[in-house]
Parts: sequence; C-alpha cells; structure tokens
Amino acid sequence: MSRLGDKEENLKHFVKFIYPPMKLIGAWPKPTATSTFSKAIKWGLIVSAYFLQLLVFVPGVLYLFLKEKNGKKRIHIMIPHINGFSQLCKYTILLRRTNEFSKILDQLSDDWVDATEDSRHIFRMRANIGHRMVLTVAITMYTTGLFYRIIIPLSRGRIVLPNNTTMRVLPCPVYFVFFNEQSTPYYEIIFVLQIMGGFLNYTILCSTMGVCLMLCLHLSSLLRILMNKMIELTSQLDTSETAVQKKISDIVAYQTKVKGFANSVEEITPYLYFFEIFNYAIEACIVGYCIIVEWEESNAASIIVYLMFQGICIFCNYAMCYIGQLLINESENVRLMSITLNWYRFPMKKARSLILIIIMSNYPIKLTAGKIVDISLATFTDIIKASVGYLNVLRKVT
Repeated sequence: MSRLGDKEENLKHFVKFIYPPMKLIGAWPKPTATSTFSKAIKWGLIVSAYFLQLLVFVPGVLYLFLKEKNGKKRIHIMIPHINGFSQLCKYTILLRRTNEFSKILDQLSDDWVDATEDSRHIFRMRANIGHRMVLTVAITMYTTGLFYRIIIPLSRGRIVLPNNTTMRVLPCPVYFVFFNEQSTPYYEIIFVLQIMGGFLNYTILCSTMGVCLMLCLHLSSLLRILMNKMIELTSQLDTSETAVQKKISDIVAYQTKVKGFANSVEEITPYLYFFEIFNYAIEACIVGYCIIVEWEESNAASIIVYLMFQGICIFCNYAMCYIGQLLINESENVRLMSITLNWYRFPMKKARSLILIIIMSNYPIKLTAGKIVDISLATFTDIIKASVGYLNVLRKVT
C-alpha cells in the first residue's frame, strides 16, 4: 500500500467514532469533495444546526423567565437549556477552529505513517481506549435522550390545568410570542423539532468529547514512545560517539515534535474542556436536585431518566479527567526517565547533550480547561465536591 493509502487508512481507524457525528453536523474539517454542491450541503447542515439549537434555547429561556413562576419547576426546566448553551458554544468553537483541527489531523496521520510497528501498537491501543469511551457515551446519551425527549412527554398525555384548559407536554416547555405552541399543527411541529434539536446536542457532545479524548490519548502515546526512545538510549550496547549522537538527535527531534503537537492541541481543547466541565458541574448539581424532588413525588419513570443523566454526567467527567491524568502521568514518566539516564556510559561531549533533553522534560505536558484548571483526577474530585455543595445550597433555598 502507498504512503498516501497508509495515511488515509490510519486516519480512518483513529477517527472512526468521531467522523460520523462531526460529518453530520458539518464540523468535519476535511471535505470528502470540493464541489459547490458539497460545500452547499455543509453550510446547509451548519445553518440547520444553529436553527435547531436556537429554536429550543431562545423560546425555552423566554418561558423560564416570562411564564414559569414556580422555583422548583424552573430548576427542572434549566437542565436542557444549560446543556444546549454549552453545546452551542462548543459547536461554535469547533467551527472556528476548523483550520487548526485540520492541521492536527495531518500531523496525526504523519505520526502513524512514520511510526515503527511497536509505536503503531501503542497508538492503536490508546485509540481503542478512546473508541470504547466515545461509544459508551454515545449509547448512553442517545438512550437517555430517547426517554427524556420522546417517551416521558408522550407518556404524560394531556394535562388538565386548574382553569379547566388542556395542555400537551413538550420535551422542553417554550414560549412563542406570536403563536400558541399548544395548537395544532404548531405543537406537532415544535415537538419534532425539539426532538431533532435534542439529538443534535447529543451529537455535538459526542463529537467534542471524542475530539478531546482522542487528541489527549494520541499525545500520551507520543510521550510513551519518547520514553521508550530514552530507554533504548540507556540500554544500547554501542556507546560509540556516532551511535550515541544518532540516538540523542532522534530523541531531541522527537521531543520537539511532541511539544509542537501539544501546542497545537492546546489551541482547541482548553475551550472545549472548559464548557464540558461547566456543563457537567452545573448539570450534576441540578439533576441531583431533580432526583430528590422526583423521589419525594414517587415518580419512578423520571427518577430512572434522571439517574441515567446523572450517570452520564459523572462518567463523562471522569473519562475526561482520567485521560488528562494519564497524560500527566506519562509526562512525569518522561521526566523521571530523563534524569535517570546512564549518562556516564557515553562520551563526555555527547553526555552534555543530554542536558537539553532533561531541561525540556522538566516542563510537564498537560491539558487545561480554559487555561484555568488542569484536567486531572484531582479536578474530578473538585467538580464532584462543588456539585454536591451547590446541591445543598439548592435544597436550602427552594
């Protein structure tokens, strides 16, 4: 197979679970065709995505502040709109960073092509971890969304209000100034569009989370390969000046490439991570409150759905922080390896060259959320603590 064919096959394997959702929302940076028709389809998908998101978000916010007066119900209504706002922001970031993401994919493909068989095994193993995580999130997210957006609203049927009027339940309560959303055919149209908008948000969530996880995992793979190169330098039998020079040059060049890839990733992921953490921290708090309220009202169906949402929030949060911690650990392993190199085995002039490797290794590679907090397991516990704290505040004020 040609180098170009290898490059395309490796890229397809790496992105096989993030390509379909990103293509569906028009956010995939590499067009399969450059015709005017394909560009029109992409822009049509983008316009449709914004339309569906705003159709749910704006009337929902109007209903929240202009129509609903009950505090507990307001908290329930906030869940889809907080998630919608977060996904809207992440979707915009993805579109604005299309060129950067395209360059990252090119670098990633080149890494696969230039790698040895052992290095490809590391890439493949880490990519499979990301694939399983993205697939788990997608299955649970769409299943929960099916219950929340379709089954529960339909199961409630028509509700008779105290003023003897009948109301049909929508997935998200809305307020339209110019027409009554309860009348036919407006109700049916809004119901379908809200379902589409909800599943669009789940698609954006899977896309952005997949991008963050896969890039972070690839970066950790590069660090593992860098550490293996240092181990080879330490354990090699040929300590002649030429052999040592070749190995050190290879390590320095590879370390520079890893730093460059990390800088490229930092142009995209911090902002996506920020809105992910914002979304999960707030939603975990509100969903926990909703579980308590539904438990008091003995509403079994709603309890199950909210428990599923809570599980998704915790799992997504943990998955991000776990991968971030994996990256931190790999960076620390590289640092420890660099300061334990058997420099005394090498010619004195070449041993001095190790100073540059040690200095570069002492600058840890890690990802941040909005360049504010590090993505690590310590951050995961902080998010859980914050969510529980906000939950206690909610219970006291309502």
